Amino acid sequence: MTLIRLSFSNFKRSVHEYGALILALSFSIFIFFNFQNIIYSDSMDVLQSMNKDYIDMVVMAASVVFGVFLFFFIWYATNVFLNQRKKEIGIYTFMGLDNARIGKMYALEAAFIGLFSLIAGLAAGAGFSKLFQMLLLKLSDIQADIRFSFTWKPVLTTSVLFLVIFGIMIIKGYVSILRSSVLNMLSGAKQEEMKPEKGWLTLLKVIAGIGVLAAGYVCAVQTGEIDTLGYALMAVILVIVGTYLLFGGAIPYFVRRLTGKKHFLYQKQRTLWLNSLSYRIQRNYRTYAMVTILMICAVTVLGMSIAMKQRYDKMVHFKDTFTIQVVAQHELDPAEIKEGIEQTNKVEYSAKVSYLMLDPSYFHTKFVNQSYAILPYSEVKNTANQSGLPFEYAELKQDEVIELSHVILMSFVGHDENKKIQIGEDQFTVMADDDTPFLGNMQEAMSIYVVNDEVYKKLEPLGLTFHLYNYKLKDPSNLNASMPYLKSLAEQDESGNYQVGISCVSPESKAEAWIRVMYSLCVFMFVTLILAGSSIIFIKLGNDSYEDKERYQVLMKLGIGKDVLGKSIKQEIRFTYYCPFVLMAVTSWFAIKALGNVMKEDLFRVNIYSAVSVLVVFTVVYLISVKVFRRRVLGE
Repeated sequence: MTLIRLSFSNFKRSVHEYGALILALSFSIFIFFNFQNIIYSDSMDVLQSMNKDYIDMVVMAASVVFGVFLFFFIWYATNVFLNQRKKEIGIYTFMGLDNARIGKMYALEAAFIGLFSLIAGLAAGAGFSKLFQMLLLKLSDIQADIRFSFTWKPVLTTSVLFLVIFGIMIIKGYVSILRSSVLNMLSGAKQEEMKPEKGWLTLLKVIAGIGVLAAGYVCAVQTGEIDTLGYALMAVILVIVGTYLLFGGAIPYFVRRLTGKKHFLYQKQRTLWLNSLSYRIQRNYRTYAMVTILMICAVTVLGMSIAMKQRYDKMVHFKDTFTIQVVAQHELDPAEIKEGIEQTNKVEYSAKVSYLMLDPSYFHTKFVNQSYAILPYSEVKNTANQSGLPFEYAELKQDEVIELSHVILMSFVGHDENKKIQIGEDQFTVMADDDTPFLGNMQEAMSIYVVNDEVYKKLEPLGLTFHLYNYKLKDPSNLNASMPYLKSLAEQDESGNYQVGISCVSPESKAEAWIRVMYSLCVFMFVTLILAGSSIIFIKLGNDSYEDKERYQVLMKLGIGKDVLGKSIKQEIRFTYYCPFVLMAVTSWFAIKALGNVMKEDLFRVNIYSAVSVLVVFTVVYLISVKVFRRRVLGE
């Protein structure tokens, strides 16, 4: 029998054992292929060229992140596969095969797994590409006609990336086998990830793990302050390092302490699984840390998706506050304008506000803008009442201002509680930063400050006064019917500058549609990360089941019943899944808190929903793992 036939025979015989690995790899390829298909297809052309360019950039960035994730996932999966296969293929040494031929056999068997996963992922990706895009646009609330299209570019891009990564890992495994002795191959599945260490070093790792993780939590809570970006980066680094140190030191340490408490150990058959669990945590701590970090990333990605959806809705609401805005350097009759608009459209509400434009040289602020405006407190309060907008600020003092901003997707600038600005020769304290659209779209174009009415009168001679007339249509989709009248309002002076300008918000605008596509892509990333994390534990437990089979066979020969051993298996596997989940749930609260600070959203419910989603998936995979483990070690 040739090596190819022997390798293919081993692959077919053991394909059910690699089911979780093949499923995870195929699904990852499926997602990556469809990401690439979005770039090369014309399904997003409906969003106009600017949004299509933004979407392509977002998808390319997501593809890079996904490619890095795929690299490490394949690295880990192939290492587990190699350790699991070393013992079996090491037996071939006694049949006269040298390490080179054994390495070739491993490489061929791994290649079959990779090719099968690639073909399955590409076939599913191509077959369901239209459904994927329809689902993506549905989640993005974008109306478009999707037709099935197939191009070779996404196939080639996905295939090249996967084959390069998988090829590197196959070569790495081949070299490992060439350098391995027969003894190492026969005990390959029992290679420990963490060697025994001295007690003082373990205690140091316990203290360091708890301390570093706590420092990461503190940095996460501090996001939203002045140095938001710095705190966010430090939180990410410290949480990753702290998680590894916790699983490498603190958790094994506390489990070992439990094994030393006899009154706890000798109850409820804990001796059957607690010592084994202590050994397994020491050996697999990198696996648990990796899964925990993947789950934290998954929850954070889902939180980002929902936060982006909420911010997008607020951005749309901000723009839709007023459909028509008329700005003039001299006063107009707002009732006359309303009457002209209502010849073709019904006006739901209207508001009028006057503001003062000052030269930028009068302002001394942290961030320089080209346009600055001043509004009196009474004008803002009046336009809020006319528009039904909330305005609950008390009368401002002479040295106080309110800064009006607009809704943005996210900000790493942070909030300065003692923010000061200087207007002319006077210094003011910024009492609040408010993104309520009192001036509608005009609020996006300039820096605006609300001041005390007396201060406004003092500054009035220094600038130009403008009058803004805002109108909200009951049916914004019928805006074009009023355009002839609105164009007739526009006035130009002798220099060609507009004395009366018109600004309209079309409900058909797709200016930020790329955001909707982005938060939909995050949902698919969440699903992929969840599947990858649960698959890693499932694969690792499958590898451990072969090692534990002999131990459970001995215990059954000693007279311990299968029902007792079955409960022991459930306890051990339950800890394997739920220990990373508990740490993830705690850490994700801080991660979501930091995300909420950056995006100015309350994401507590999102944190609960996403954690419950992870719990449901882990519980399902846990039950499957228990069933598979029992069948392999107990023969059920």
